[in-house]
Amino acid sequence: MARQVRWILRAFCSLAFTFTGTGMVGSVAEKAAASDNVLQKASTWNWPENAAIIVRLNTFLDSLPPGKEASDAKLKSSELSAIRGIGLLEGIIRLAAEGDASIRKLSDLLGTEVSSETMPDIESALSSVLANGGIPDWLKLDCQLWVSRCLVQNALYDEALNKLQSLSIETVSDPSTYLFNLAVCQHHLLQRDECVLSLGKLLEREIDLPTRYAITARLMEADIKPLKEDSLDEISRLMNDVERRLALGRTGKMVRDKQQAIIDKLDKSIDQIEQQMQQQQQQQKQKKQQQQQQQKQNQDQSKPQDQVPKEEVKGPGEIDPKDIGNSASWGNLPPAQRQEALQNMTKDLPSHYREVIEAYFKRLSTTNK
Repeated sequence: MARQVRWILRAFCSLAFTFTGTGMVGSVAEKAAASDNVLQKASTWNWPENAAIIVRLNTFLDSLPPGKEASDAKLKSSELSAIRGIGLLEGIIRLAAEGDASIRKLSDLLGTEVSSETMPDIESALSSVLANGGIPDWLKLDCQLWVSRCLVQNALYDEALNKLQSLSIETVSDPSTYLFNLAVCQHHLLQRDECVLSLGKLLEREIDLPTRYAITARLMEADIKPLKEDSLDEISRLMNDVERRLALGRTGKMVRDKQQAIIDKLDKSIDQIEQQMQQQQQQQKQKKQQQQQQQKQNQDQSKPQDQVPKEEVKGPGEIDPKDIGNSASWGNLPPAQRQEALQNMTKDLPSHYREVIEAYFKRLSTTNK
């Protein structure tokens, strides 16, 4: 939460600097110097030196045929001394386009509609720049990065990724734009592990990234990290990617393969869901059986003793005669008293036990006689 608050504050600060004119350059330069001191040892990449870039740009402009455009561009190059990131890359392309016709043509094409229909013209213009022996290699790479950024902005992720993969963080004037757009392509094309690595590298210098880069990078990281293979989330994203490709008018083998992959993953997911449902049903059935058994046991325990199933009592009921005394002889009791005593002794016993006891005392009285 604290980091989000800082991002919001930085966004407002950026807006404030925009409206304070000359105060922006000094603040950006001070901020850049302070952050470089902190992050230079912690990060694996650094911002290129603006002075070295301006020297290279002026060398290129000096190599062009004499003309007002090239001279004006050279005079403006000093404006790049306190700029880094996307602002620096944009300034390089703009000044280079003022002096070179092939770069200007490419820049004009990118400033209009960028789509599948205009891609052949863009590819042709970029090829002309790359084949131009008068343009230094470092500037060609910056032009390729600029093209990639425009393709990403128009959802042409496959084409952009192909161009970005031929670049490196050490060969471009704006490492942040390179890493950010590389991560965007990998995110949309569901290259999870590669995207996490790119975002991690980009966020090594989170403090001095453009605010929109830092916020979007954190959101992409939180979004792509939990993604699991063959999950419904992945299937949904694959569907969105196929929909994007179809909207661009693409129906080739790659799209058909992705559609088949979606079907296969859906079948696999359905099978897993069915197995889970079967397991749940089996568990519910076992639980119900256990509950029924427990309920039956509870019912049996709560029944009165005379309702418990009778056990068969066998045997003649013969015992060894015992001397129980003459004065209290069972056989000498009057019949009424004998019957009352017998009922008191057996009143709390089950009926089949009473019968056995009565038979015992009858036999006892007979033996005494």
